[in-house]
Amino acid sequence: MRWWLALAFAGVAALTAVAVVGVLNARSERAFHKDAEAFAIGTSVIAAETLKNDMTAAKLSKDAARLSAQRQIRLYVFAADGRPITPLVSRGIKWSGVPDQTLAKTTALGGSRFITGKKDGSEFVVALPLRHGAGAALVAYSRRTGLSHALGIIRNEFLQAALIAFAVGAALGLLIATLTAQRLRRIARAASAIGSGNFETHVRSRFPDEVGSLTLSIERMRSRLQEQFATLERDRDRLEHVFDRLDDGVLVVNRKLEVEFANDRARALLSVGDRLEDRDVRRLALDLFRTGVSDRIRTRDDERVLEVTGIPPGDGGETAIIVVHDQSQKEQNERVQREFATNAAHELRTPLATIAAAVEMLETGAKDDPAARDKFLELISRETDRLTRLTRALLVLARADAGEEAPKRGQVPIAPLLDHVAASLRPGHNVRLAVDCPDPITIAGDPDLLEQALSSIATNAMQHTDRGSITLRGRAENGSVVIEVADTGHGIPERERHRIFDRFYRAGERDGGFGLGLSIAREAVAVLGGGLELDSEVGVGTTVRIRLARSGDGV
Repeated sequence: MRWWLALAFAGVAALTAVAVVGVLNARSERAFHKDAEAFAIGTSVIAAETLKNDMTAAKLSKDAARLSAQRQIRLYVFAADGRPITPLVSRGIKWSGVPDQTLAKTTALGGSRFITGKKDGSEFVVALPLRHGAGAALVAYSRRTGLSHALGIIRNEFLQAALIAFAVGAALGLLIATLTAQRLRRIARAASAIGSGNFETHVRSRFPDEVGSLTLSIERMRSRLQEQFATLERDRDRLEHVFDRLDDGVLVVNRKLEVEFANDRARALLSVGDRLEDRDVRRLALDLFRTGVSDRIRTRDDERVLEVTGIPPGDGGETAIIVVHDQSQKEQNERVQREFATNAAHELRTPLATIAAAVEMLETGAKDDPAARDKFLELISRETDRLTRLTRALLVLARADAGEEAPKRGQVPIAPLLDHVAASLRPGHNVRLAVDCPDPITIAGDPDLLEQALSSIATNAMQHTDRGSITLRGRAENGSVVIEVADTGHGIPERERHRIFDRFYRAGERDGGFGLGLSIAREAVAVLGGGLELDSEVGVGTTVRIRLARSGDGV
């Protein structure tokens, strides 16, 4: 930019200098011409006034020579018949060398005045008629070579001035162009930084000109954009924080299937990086850009079931949104509910079938046989108790699932509760039952729920212990209360330990239980705000541990 601006300044300076030189030269020529013309006319008139009184040719010739020498002018005098009176050579100039000599002489002899000369005023020819005396016409030839030389000097000075003006204009233009270019480069750098998202580059200008106004506008724009982008950045961070807290995965992808944004949940569910890798999700994204219609797919692997919803880009948009919802827990819950209903129906059907068979036998004649009648009545009573326990267990689980099993708040002494649960057990003859709770510790909670949990665990221990011991312990430990039910039974294989608390699961397929005891214990302890732990070794025994918060009123 600086070069063409410098050339522009130089061109303007040159044109200005040429115009000024032209005007000054013309005015100088006119001034020289006018001055030389006045000089030639004045000298010629003085000579004519002097020579008109000379009545003889000799006198006239003598006076003409004197005037020519005094006035530094060539004088030629002619008689009425055109004959020369003075010599035809005056101050070294022959008559034949005088410009327009014939026209000048003829005009003067005809009684008129004749004036001609060069444009620069270096030569003038003036012819005047003489009314009296020996002569009839006077031709004066004035040559002033000094004027031409002086005019040449002036012209040279004008040319030098023009060249100097051109050089100064070019240098000044280059300087101004350089300074302006530097200012514009600063503005360009600031604008480029703004375009790349860097709003820390300030731009300043100390000159209140147009470039300064542009600089001020750029600086104001930078400051406003910085504030707006800071606000957008804060909003984006808050939005990303909100997205990261969602249970659903959210992705934003462009037409190249590049991931422009993915929250933590989406990265965990789909294991995405910079691009979509899942084949089904890629196909869904391509359909979104191709058709512009929302779509939904389900994907399944060994671990998860995902429902993927696609939101197409708007008009002219370049990004689509993909929402990933993990359906695994829902399907697992539905499967558990189906299994629960199936197992519950199976467990209910078994005692009902037994009761129905006993009633049928009684109706067919067994009621008349006292021994058979007592046997079937005892069977009906036993199965009825079994149905009662099962319905009670199912009710506890249903209330826990619905969140309706709200615990009562009261002080529960642990030692009496362990004694009460131990008294309700009926272990085999080879099994020793013991209670170990030396400290008078209490918890704040619901005694019925805690008794239900302990009873379920202890009953399960009794059912799986043929010999050895079952011990109910209570102790204070690090601000908590730990209650253990330890047995020396068969133990639980490692492959079954993760399912031991599932509903209707019976380890070893032993008779006498519904597979709900440990499930009920887990739900009851959870409602009480505690935790349940299990240690077991096959052939050695099992320890189930309940950990609860200790009451502030306990000793």
